[in-house]
Amino acid sequence: MVTIKKVAEEAGVSKSTVSRYIAGNGYVGQDAQVKIKAAITKLNFIPNLSARSLKTKRSQLVGLLLPDISNPFFPRLAKGVEEFLQEKGYRVMLGNVGENAELEEEYLRVLVQLNAAGVISVHDFSKKFPDFELPQVIVDRVGHNADYGVFSDNEAGGRLAAEVVTDAGAKNVAVISGPTTAININNRFKASCDYLLEHRVNFRTFYSETYQFEEIQKEAKEVLDNFRDLDTIITPSDIHGLAYLRELLDRGIKVPDQVQLIGYDDILIGRFAYPALSTIHQNAYEMGAEAAQLIYKIDRGQVISEKQIELPVSYVERETIRKKK
Repeated sequence: MVTIKKVAEEAGVSKSTVSRYIAGNGYVGQDAQVKIKAAITKLNFIPNLSARSLKTKRSQLVGLLLPDISNPFFPRLAKGVEEFLQEKGYRVMLGNVGENAELEEEYLRVLVQLNAAGVISVHDFSKKFPDFELPQVIVDRVGHNADYGVFSDNEAGGRLAAEVVTDAGAKNVAVISGPTTAININNRFKASCDYLLEHRVNFRTFYSETYQFEEIQKEAKEVLDNFRDLDTIITPSDIHGLAYLRELLDRGIKVPDQVQLIGYDDILIGRFAYPALSTIHQNAYEMGAEAAQLIYKIDRGQVISEKQIELPVSYVERETIRKKK
């Protein structure tokens, strides 16, 4: 079994220095941090979570509750959470809870029983469970009332999507909203519509009830049947964008010449579609890492200068938007 002593010997530092690094308490020089991290990785060292739990009444366990890990955006977010916390000696319990309130409650109950250090979730359950005793950080679907949150600038992203298609000559736009329970989707949807109104671009709105590819393609069939003269589609996620792209191509519609299309998220698979999906980039990995750092600071009692962290977005130009005229 690998011990702190062996890590210290491998790194060439004292046991107390390794202990401070793992606990996040006290000074550890930059050079020592690099050596300790390398030693931990090389030796596959796993800190004793139960021993720390007995001393602090908190385990080095963090719950990560996500709505749908089949959506490639969320595994990337999870990777950001896990890599930060692993480096600090924590472990992550992943719950794929969907929109199932009962399943979510069951995970929360288990995390309380395990004396977890905190919970990272896309759902703000503070109102539903006001007596919940563990620290919570909301990611992605963050309301402005959340105590701690990490999210992208969804209003800027929605406006940017509308600006991109307008600059590319959009005349008749279908703006697709994702499930309306998601605050982030609502914000970017409204921002897109506001921009199109301001610039007097004709548009119609449609509402999606799912993030499942097959179901979205069924919705796309209805949109295309009911808005035959559309020349542009703004979608709320890359999953939606790819499903609409598939339906357009199945109908023999040329993208972007006849209908242009923009996604949101910048998931990896969008790069390999043909044509490659133009999209609004938000950094899922950074979102996860920032949320993990907040939980870590809360657990360690460290000073937190920024409780709500808003990350920038950007446009990724690929092949489904017409070139500016």
